[in-house]
Amino acid sequence: MRFKPIHGLLIVPLFVAGVFLLAGGFGLGRHTQVTPDGNGEVRIDVSDLGRSQVRFYRFLNRGNQEVKLLVGRDRHGVLQVGFDASESHARVGRGFRAEGDWVIDNKCDTASHLEELNAGGGGCRPVPLEHRVAGGELVLQEQDILRGWRLFN
Repeated sequence: MRFKPIHGLLIVPLFVAGVFLLAGGFGLGRHTQVTPDGNGEVRIDVSDLGRSQVRFYRFLNRGNQEVKLLVGRDRHGVLQVGFDASESHARVGRGFRAEGDWVIDNKCDTASHLEELNAGGGGCRPVPLEHRVAGGELVLQEQDILRGWRLFN
């Protein structure tokens, strides 16, 4: 079989798509899925979450309602919890990334201190999420998580 130009036109996009997906794509795979238990609670083990470290979660309930979250421990050891969306750019769906003590909006590259997440959102900052800590676990109520569903649908 001879190599024809049409083969190159097919191979190059497949190669580029493969590299893109291996590099993380649109953030796919960076969110760990969590679901509510029978009591409507989501429990996440955060005992090994270090200072200035952030993890991303994807909440999915039986009604197929999806909400993305971020959980971090600031440099003082305080747990900071919010939605992986801002009021300004929620519909774009690009969320945030973490770099040290900073949480950065992937749409406009605006940086916010991780330690200010619980204080309140607005603009290009993550919207905070009501939470409590029990031992080494973060406890979230499904009803509180679903208040942020409007940011993702």
